[in-house]
Amino acid sequence: MTSDKKAAQSLKQIVYEDLKHQIITCEILPGAQLTEEALCERLKASRTPVRDAVSRLEQEQLVTIHPKKGIYVNTVSLANVSELFEARLRIEPYAVEHYGNRIGDDVYAEYISYFNAPHERSMEQYFRDDAFHQMFVNATNNRYLLRFYSTVKDQVMRYRVLSALDARLSETDREHREVVMQCLRGNWRQASEAMRAHIENSKIAILDYVMQQNRDAKNIFAVISGGSAEG
Repeated sequence: MTSDKKAAQSLKQIVYEDLKHQIITCEILPGAQLTEEALCERLKASRTPVRDAVSRLEQEQLVTIHPKKGIYVNTVSLANVSELFEARLRIEPYAVEHYGNRIGDDVYAEYISYFNAPHERSMEQYFRDDAFHQMFVNATNNRYLLRFYSTVKDQVMRYRVLSALDARLSETDREHREVVMQCLRGNWRQASEAMRAHIENSKIAILDYVMQQNRDAKNIFAVISGGSAEG
């Protein structure tokens, strides 16, 4: 491959990662309508890498391309949350139980210290929590699981950022600590169950958030409709 082709591939990857990051961190909100022109300006890139990035993100179900209408960031839904968490429940507890022993005690000890320390909800926290879960899937060294899980975790990140569940922060840390403590004791079945309980609790919290958002949207629509009718 020539240096020009390598540079082009590198630029495509940079643009893809930049746009993906903006979507999964909700800098670009779900439901947003985008155009190639706006994205080129936003990402400081030409059409070719932008089109490549959008095409890849459509395959990952983060955006949908509507010919002659534009590019839409996929919205959140109860069905999507349920599907994503069902996938997590099939992967993560399994990874903990069968491959958690591949992770060193020093790594677990570091996470114990981290989850014991006080901290505030932030993007750094989101990505640190994300790395904790990713660690177990990485331990499987199964490229198919890794590829599939990558799509799942990116979608879940959007829900976590949107919901900003500060009330869940201490509970999340406690649940993570339980997973780690069972791993340090070599109780892999119990560690797996602790991870399953944590994912279930996260699912319930995010479902509650999405349902509340839907109720709020319906209430606003009802007020607007009522106001129009009276006018």
